[in-house]
Amino acid sequence: MPQPRAKPRNEHRGYGLGPRAPSRYLLFPAHANVTAVELLAYLPNGVHCADIVYRLITNGASPHLLWSIVNTHRDLLVEWNQNSCRQGIYEAMHRGGYKNWRFKAHQTFHESRELTWDANNLDVTGYSTSGPGGAKRTPSGDIPFKNLAVDMRHEPQGYDALDFTRVVKYCANNPYEPWFYPRDYDAVLRLVGGAAPVRHEHSDREVFRRWTGVSPPPPLSASTNALLVVDKRDTEHKRKRLSNIVVDMPRSKKQKRTDTMPSAAPSMCGTPASWIQKENMRPRNRTKRTLRIEEEPMFEEIAGDEDVMIQASQYLQATAYVAPPENAILPWKKALELDDGTIDLAFASEGRVGETDPYSAYAFGSPRHTPPYRQLYRIELPDPADVSEWAENLRWTFAQNTLFRYPCRPDAWNESPEHVERIVHVRRNQGWASEEFLAEG
Repeated sequence: MPQPRAKPRNEHRGYGLGPRAPSRYLLFPAHANVTAVELLAYLPNGVHCADIVYRLITNGASPHLLWSIVNTHRDLLVEWNQNSCRQGIYEAMHRGGYKNWRFKAHQTFHESRELTWDANNLDVTGYSTSGPGGAKRTPSGDIPFKNLAVDMRHEPQGYDALDFTRVVKYCANNPYEPWFYPRDYDAVLRLVGGAAPVRHEHSDREVFRRWTGVSPPPPLSASTNALLVVDKRDTEHKRKRLSNIVVDMPRSKKQKRTDTMPSAAPSMCGTPASWIQKENMRPRNRTKRTLRIEEEPMFEEIAGDEDVMIQASQYLQATAYVAPPENAILPWKKALELDDGTIDLAFASEGRVGETDPYSAYAFGSPRHTPPYRQLYRIELPDPADVSEWAENLRWTFAQNTLFRYPCRPDAWNESPEHVERIVHVRRNQGWASEEFLAEG
């Protein structure tokens, strides 16, 4: 008797939103305005969060719209189908306590909140996650911020984008800076200029109005680009490692590192710790050498190696923002109008022999003990071999001003005995030390 043919196995079964989509149990920032498109593009598993689903449906979304936005922005091997989208939404609402919830009956669940509901509110404060059946589950740990950009086909554009897009884009463009999500959201937002104003066009209703009638492009598996087609043999065997690949590389020379203050989007470069890996540029007229590459690194091998990131994370925790004494903080306009004339006069009469710049770290030999006092962020960084308390104070202030200069006020720290003593105390409590200090052993 002939046996019935086995149904061919779908190699992508259970693929869903992909293995690299951020976990549904990942916490949200404590305070953040996030547009509907940003939520669905960067955190697509948000469809399993009742707070997100409630907000989006209340503000005019439909399962079809959510499906369309996710598939448009995510690079998926197979399309995230509408049945999975609808199932995720229904399960999220049931886990959230909305028993017998149905999309078409949502308004009946919303009646008690309708009078106080703000459809323009994009703040995710208080959003929570829960396990199956409403059971509480330990939230996922922080992840490297740059990982949020993985599997993105298109980043949100125009009024679909707000602060979240800027923050993720910064971290993706600076992958060796040790930022973690959601813990460092506020810190990175300060780096990119602070929170942007929320306009009417950012609201969920306006977003869904723009997306009505939009169909997503085909998934990657439908692409005609052979490089993007999944090799079925990889489902049976491990990926073959590339070996004996010969490429031409320029001979590199060691270059002297310089410390500079970033002008637009500040980053943790130079002092006090260098976490940014710079790409080597090929100089002209250089001899070439043959470099044999034994293996092509996979993304998982790069992003999954957490050792460096964890060390950098510990460094970031030690470099928390510390506000200067309140009596030293001047209004921005007045702070920018400070006259250098008194410092120039003091330098002319008290400056150290051989020094030519009143804002050199050694212009007066050490910090001044009497007025006028210089703002520490304006003083040049000390010699790398100098690991004195004064030198470490300057490096600590440099880090503070680089990380927190807007909207915080680290510019108000000065060289007065009161400030110097306080900075030493703060550094010791934080366990803070510069790269130069650690190099001395």
